[in-house]
Amino acid sequence: MFVAIMTQRDRPVLERNAIRELWNSVNANSGRICYRFIVCKRDPGKLSTDSLSGKILLEQSLVAEQTAYGDLLLLDCEEGYAEGMLTKKVIATMDAYRNAASRPDAWCLDRALFMKTDDDTFVAGQHFRFNLASAAALTGTSHMYAGVYSPEAPVVRNDTSHWFEPQKLWPNSTYPPAMYGGPGYILGKSIVREMIDQKVTQKFVLWNEDRAVGVWISLLEQKGVQVNWTRLPGTNGFSWDFPVKNGTWGAYPYALQHHLSRACIVCLAMFERAKNPNVSIHSCFQLDPIPEKWTWVSSKQLATGEW
Repeated sequence: MFVAIMTQRDRPVLERNAIRELWNSVNANSGRICYRFIVCKRDPGKLSTDSLSGKILLEQSLVAEQTAYGDLLLLDCEEGYAEGMLTKKVIATMDAYRNAASRPDAWCLDRALFMKTDDDTFVAGQHFRFNLASAAALTGTSHMYAGVYSPEAPVVRNDTSHWFEPQKLWPNSTYPPAMYGGPGYILGKSIVREMIDQKVTQKFVLWNEDRAVGVWISLLEQKGVQVNWTRLPGTNGFSWDFPVKNGTWGAYPYALQHHLSRACIVCLAMFERAKNPNVSIHSCFQLDPIPEKWTWVSSKQLATGEW
């Protein structure tokens, strides 16, 4: 599997190091997983004279990081999250994966499965590998669409919301079902190939990246393409999903948990390596907790669609 980890250009190297250790642990020396941190070559907006020196230092830092680790994948896209920039970044990554056979890094990208995930997601290696292997044994990998399931959902038209979607990009009042983008979704090689070759990724470049993928999947299914949906145990990490943050490691329910700090991810990864089912996970979530800074819509509003 090729894992595309979405990260920002200015993400501190120490924070990426925690995710490097995490994915190396998930791979468990099997060689079956190759990950890359996805970085866009272009910065958004124009730089002032005052910020020019900062950009030079950042570029030097990225060059040094790539020299040290060799796991940054620089693509021709514009860095950012809002207004569809993340969606375009994912499309650029899918393009690189689709054409991996002709690339010098084909040994890493040219894999049976493509996974997109964020760099603030914890992956419980044993749960993750078991669930993925079980799904592959049942239906194969070529037409897989796996992740943390999100049902059909109302579209946010409030332009002050982080999840605002312009009507011109998606006129329907609801989105089709999809897998959440933060924890990560997995696509079989044939699915990615169909998306790129049939240009469905270009038809709906939504501002909400994971919902865009759900739309692309729906379009393929309407064209008769087989898609094998696989639900992985996980959470998007936001309050309305009521993420588990207490209990013992032995009772930890997730393969994927999004919206976590570096300290929390390191702590949970340490517990998994220790293999002590009786240790309490509560302490991990007390380490540098991430505020609900994007929660502009209440849980009740999400449940009723009254936005």
